[in-house]
Amino acid sequence: MVESQGSTVNSVAIVFAVISFLAVALRLWARTCIVRSLGADDYLICVGALLSWSFIACTIASVNHGLGGHYTDVIKRGTDNFIAYMQIVWLSSIFYNACLGFIKISVLALYTRLGDKTLRKVAFFMMGVVGCQAGANVLACIFQCSPVKAAYDITILPADKKCVDINAFYLANAAVNIFTDILTYTLPFPLVSKLRVPRRQKISLAVILGLGLFACVSSIIRITYIPPMLSSDDPTWVISNAMYWSVIETNIGILAASIPSYKAIAKQYAPRLLGSSGMSSSRKLSGFKQMPLELQNNSVAGTGAPK
Repeated sequence: MVESQGSTVNSVAIVFAVISFLAVALRLWARTCIVRSLGADDYLICVGALLSWSFIACTIASVNHGLGGHYTDVIKRGTDNFIAYMQIVWLSSIFYNACLGFIKISVLALYTRLGDKTLRKVAFFMMGVVGCQAGANVLACIFQCSPVKAAYDITILPADKKCVDINAFYLANAAVNIFTDILTYTLPFPLVSKLRVPRRQKISLAVILGLGLFACVSSIIRITYIPPMLSSDDPTWVISNAMYWSVIETNIGILAASIPSYKAIAKQYAPRLLGSSGMSSSRKLSGFKQMPLELQNNSVAGTGAPK
């Protein structure tokens, strides 16, 4: 019997596809049926989710062509099969990098609605940085070789193609993604620390806005699997761990980006879980009047100030 990790990769892909689908569905329900207001961040996360599911589809398709199996077994299935495998993996890298960009830009778009002018400016700046990074990564994946199909067509001779050092790109890209993840998901912490509210509620809001750090953990775990993948004589086997951790990373990012919107659901159906600050509405905090509606249960009545 041929040994393969394909079933593990497929299982992870399907489970996290379901998780992210439910996460986005709940988010859209909260925003359309309870808050009755969709923001740019909602549209952006929908695009990110579509890209994530496209990445998952590529992952499952690549398993059908040999991902998770030993290279010696995969190559026996013929050149056409291996070219198809390489092409699907190449396509998956495009969806993966685009997905990460849209997830982070969605989170940053939420920050622009928190009402703090400094945070808004920094968030817009970071949106530009992340957008440029994601765009550059996608272009690097597409045009890593000349001609383009040389990235996956093994019948093209080395003398007839020119390719960038894709190994160095993968490592550098993973490191930069972790860096921008940390910047993105910790950006609102100074805002929360300035609020004149009980410590428990500060921690609660910080946790809600910083849940994306769980995606950073996935990114860090994923990067540990990249060096073996790039130097192994059995690439179709060792790529399995990096592939399913990429699935985990993107879909945890979608879930984390959607959780703040669930506060509207909790406020509607389980208000006791959120508690009350007991603060007087006369204690106004300037600069937070644009707090998104789904987070306003953490704010002083009539001021929009987080509590």
